[in-house]
Amino acid sequence: MPLYSDRSDMPAELFDLAAEQDDLIADEAAELIPPPTSPYNAKVLTALSKALAAVGRVMGLDLTPETYKEAEARLAPEVARFLMMMAAAAEDYGQPLPVAMDDIKGDRELTAITAHLMRLAKDKGFADFLDAPADEEVNDVQIEVSPAGVTVDEEDFDFSSRMRRG
Repeated sequence: MPLYSDRSDMPAELFDLAAEQDDLIADEAAELIPPPTSPYNAKVLTALSKALAAVGRVMGLDLTPETYKEAEARLAPEVARFLMMMAAAAEDYGQPLPVAMDDIKGDRELTAITAHLMRLAKDKGFADFLDAPADEEVNDVQIEVSPAGVTVDEEDFDFSSRMRRG
């Protein structure tokens, strides 16, 4: 599933940094999902890819769904990253995915998630939720850089407010 944004107008240094960050996040997301008990069926993965692209369109992302030809032993890191992002948005909307990421064991769980994502993609309320202005409450994130390292002090962070278009 290719990256969703056109970064052609971005300076090369920033593009490389953004790509590195995307890869790190994707790898971490993939590690949070355990390997399945048997390889994922290609048709199940293709359906999931289409569902992710459909929800991505609602979020203002241009995702190209992948058509899988063979079973896969793990979810691709990029697929895991988008799945986790959409799981956070669904949770914030009040309709969490039916299966937690760390409870995915195989095709059955991915099929349930796919069906849920397709319902969200067609849910006008979900689209309106994503388009709504962020709450007035500002979530502070304080970052300090010192010789000892980087310290991040986060208050409650509403992921979906970062995804809202507008």
